[in-house]
Formats: sequence, structure tokens, C-alpha cells
Amino acid sequence: MKKLDGRSIVFNKKPKKLIFLLHGYGDNADNFIPLAELLNDNTMKANFFAPNAPSILSHYPLGRQWFNPYPNDIHYDGVGEKEKAIMQQECESSIKQLEKYINDLCLSNDLSYKDCFLIGFSQGAMIAYELGIFIKQAFAGCAMLSGRILSPQRLNKSLFIKTPLLIIHGDNDDIVKPKHFTEACQIAKSNEFVIEKYLIEGEGHTISSKTLQIVQNFIKKYV
Repeated sequence: MKKLDGRSIVFNKKPKKLIFLLHGYGDNADNFIPLAELLNDNTMKANFFAPNAPSILSHYPLGRQWFNPYPNDIHYDGVGEKEKAIMQQECESSIKQLEKYINDLCLSNDLSYKDCFLIGFSQGAMIAYELGIFIKQAFAGCAMLSGRILSPQRLNKSLFIKTPLLIIHGDNDDIVKPKHFTEACQIAKSNEFVIEKYLIEGEGHTISSKTLQIVQNFIKKYV
């Protein structure tokens, strides 16, 4: 299995928490890891890790993707069964590599999933939730920023639903429409997650200082 690379910022020799920053479509770890400096608080006793998604964009070599949102050049909102299968296969491949990445860091720091936060933006938010479904274990917390839930199924007998869930979206988001915020909240509620949700007025597809403050408060609540 291919091993994910990425960036990290280590604030503590013996951290109590590991925070994984999952970038969006077309972004990369170099661009995303600076969020660690903005989110860190000395009370967290946390180290931050930003893995690169495994696939490189053909039209933009610096950009990465967890899955191709345009299988067979069709946007995933309009795909058929063949394209859905392609996306599912790509998601599963990324998730398995991400699971290995997280497991290795848990092992080297003598920590478990319950000590890990998943913070995902856009496609990174989508893959964070899919990872939780796949692993079926509780994390310290999962923050979905400007994302959506790809798999709306009922999560019966999955410990992932014990993970505190933070869902944030801008009401002016023209990339991932605000309707997906509503859908995600409904799906999370139906699965009985503990949810914090914020639809931020006047914000688009971005991570603002207000969003960062909410995320930091969320992390501090569960460290």
C-alpha cells in the first residue's frame, strides 16, 4: 500500500492529542498545515498532521485529491452507477492509506483513535466522515468545514456515532451548496451524533477567523 506523505507541526514531545488536518480538492499539505499555528493552544497538548491526498491533479501538479469528483468527466451530483463505483473505489483506497497514516502516528505516540481529532475542509470533510464510517471507532472529535456527507446510510452498531461532530458552513458557499449543510445535519441527527452546527452568515467556501475560533473551542472542549 502506498504510504501517505505530508507535513506536521510538533508542539509537544509527549502529546495527549493528535489533530489531523485534511485538505480540500486541489489543495495540499504545505498550504494546509499553517492552520495548526492558528488552532493551537498550549492547553491542548496536541500535535498537528496534514497528510497529502494520494492523487495528483493532472491539470495542476501541486494540487491533490482524495477522490476524483468528476469521474468520466461528470460531476458527482450527476453520475451514474458506473461513476459511483469509480468514486467509491477511489474513496476506499484513500481511506485505507489514511487509516495506515493515522495508525502509525497513534502507535508511535502511544495513543488511540479516541485521542485523535479529524478536521476536514471541503473534500477533506467528506473523506473525514467516510473514514469514520470505515473504521467504526470513536474519535476525539470530527469537524466538517464546508463539506457534505457522501454516504447517508444508517450507522447501526458503529462506535463512530460516539464521536462529537462539528458541522460548519457558509450560507454563501457556491462550491458546496448550503443545502449540503442541512443534509449533513439531518443525517448526523438521524444517527444520533452529538452535533454542534453553524451556518455562518455572509461566508463562502473558505475557512475564516470565525470558523477557526469555533473549531478551536470545539477541540478544547474535548481534549
